[in-house]
Amino acid sequence: MKLSPRERRLLSLFALLAGLMGLWQLWQLARPRTPAVAAAAPGAATRPARSGARGHAAAPLPDRVVALALERLEVEGRDLKAGRDPFRFAPHTPPPPTPEELAARLREQEERQREAALRAVDEAARPHPPRIDLRFLGSFGPRSRPIAVFEDAGGGNVFNAREGDTLEGKFIVQRIGYESVDLAFVGFPDVPAQRLGVTP
Repeated sequence: MKLSPRERRLLSLFALLAGLMGLWQLWQLARPRTPAVAAAAPGAATRPARSGARGHAAAPLPDRVVALALERLEVEGRDLKAGRDPFRFAPHTPPPPTPEELAARLREQEERQREAALRAVDEAARPHPPRIDLRFLGSFGPRSRPIAVFEDAGGGNVFNAREGDTLEGKFIVQRIGYESVDLAFVGFPDVPAQRLGVTP
């Protein structure tokens, strides 16, 4: 049977590997055996210790094993202090105030009451706009210049006014709508106008 070049190369490679394995087995058999434990040789415990790299002699190996007596060991106790239980909620109660703190709080409360009384007196002494005692009855006329109709509280007087007119010297007709009118106050330019609806 004729082999191809590739098959011949593979056979040569297998033969080479087999030869190498055989040589390795022979070398393992011919190698001298070394003792497994050097310390088992007689007199090993009495050999002088080798000096270290810095000239210090190493500690000799012990020649016997001493049993440990557990009952002779001393146990160091610890003082355990009971603390707050993290699983129990306890509300924090603040300490009661001192007499000095109570006196300071009382002075602050009296000062606030005094300031509130002064503000009330000042507000009462300050002039206020008059109360609107007119009733708005409606409006008529052209849309560009409507005329508002008012009636006094007693119902005896009826007033017609356009935007910008003054009523009874106290109210200024600021805006006239279909169902409401805005009245400003004479002498109180900072006070916003008040809206007055149609009286049914």
